[in-house]
Amino acid sequence: MSRALRELSNRQLVECLTPGAKGPGRLYGITNVGSHLIAYREASSRRFGPATKDPRMIGFVPKIRGATLVRAIQFLREARGIPAVREALKDWSVNPDGVREETWVSAEAYDEFLEMLEAKFGDGTYAFVRDLYHRVVPGISSVKAHLLRAIPLPVLAEKAPVVYGEEWNYGRLVVKVGPRHAVFSHFDWMPTPAFCAMFQGAYEGILQRRVAEGTVTKTQCIRQGDNRCEYVARW
Repeated sequence: MSRALRELSNRQLVECLTPGAKGPGRLYGITNVGSHLIAYREASSRRFGPATKDPRMIGFVPKIRGATLVRAIQFLREARGIPAVREALKDWSVNPDGVREETWVSAEAYDEFLEMLEAKFGDGTYAFVRDLYHRVVPGISSVKAHLLRAIPLPVLAEKAPVVYGEEWNYGRLVVKVGPRHAVFSHFDWMPTPAFCAMFQGAYEGILQRRVAEGTVTKTQCIRQGDNRCEYVARW
């Protein structure tokens, strides 16, 4: 407990209210910085997590593994230059240089990342985000491991929920495979325009890696009143 309080104090999240007290009995309070962090976590949970009365879910923050972030930042630095990327992400709540593949970033911060890129490099249609993830997602380790296997495309599509579970700690992906097509249905998360573009681009990139021709069409969206976001891949 002492170590945890010391770390929180060093980050200016809590402060000792009884500095003159020695040993047990010291009182600590949350600082303004700490209060803002709690508000941020609660807002993130409400925005991206399904409503629940389960007390175990209180404080849950939807997160995404940093593998796609690492690939996207690396790709942009090579394509647009380090200064341009630094300028685009200068106000991001996450330090880009500190992101690693095994870093888990909140969905709120990830959406912030995508919006900043679209504002800097895109035209407001999120075509930039869609194209970016078309290029980078096939190269992340969890996706690449399946792409390199000599398995039929329908079987590859059925593996998508496994990859989703490795990269996201919330939501649910259901895949239905038919003759020369697959339907990817995303449940239990509130999408943003940037996330929708990201997923469509990801599916397009993976499909292109395996077949010469194919299309990915978004057919349903939670933001339009549907009960899921749905993407149909045809080849």
